[in-house]
Amino acid sequence: MSLTEHEIEHLREHIEHYPEKRAGAIYCLYYVQDKYGYIPRASLDEVSELTDLSPTQLDELITFYTLLRRRPVGRRLIRICDSISCYTRGSEQVLAAAKEASGVEFGQISKDGAVTVLPSICLGLCDRAPAGLVDDSEDLGELTPEKIRDLICSYAAETLDSKSGGGQQILAVLKDQQ
Repeated sequence: MSLTEHEIEHLREHIEHYPEKRAGAIYCLYYVQDKYGYIPRASLDEVSELTDLSPTQLDELITFYTLLRRRPVGRRLIRICDSISCYTRGSEQVLAAAKEASGVEFGQISKDGAVTVLPSICLGLCDRAPAGLVDDSEDLGELTPEKIRDLICSYAAETLDSKSGGGQQILAVLKDQQ
């Protein structure tokens, strides 16, 4: 997995807008994630060359920013807030129901490739607690165990699409998990 010359040039042009190359690291990491659905280790070397940050420093950024991913995810990524506001309104039960409905541990891809469920720090939706976020863009509020089960079941019914490298990448990861 590597970036094309065109993609590298695009990233260089973006980085030139910053006073220091390292300031463009987050953009570059998101770019890689958008391409692959996660940030493969091999891509860290390319981003490292562009930003003058070591692969270890980039790995630290990925670990710090919860919206950056080091592992592949299902066709749908569901984040469920477990911060205090959501916790006091039932997120523990919602998380348990999501884990049960997906059939795998948090952070793993469901057997059908449909979903990955992750507990998450505050999503900023405290007024709608317990809250969640789908694919980092669709917010969910006032979740219940029933609502999350129905949502996961509806995603399981969807057909494989071409998001983030398509079903082939997801199926390869599922084989590794077995």
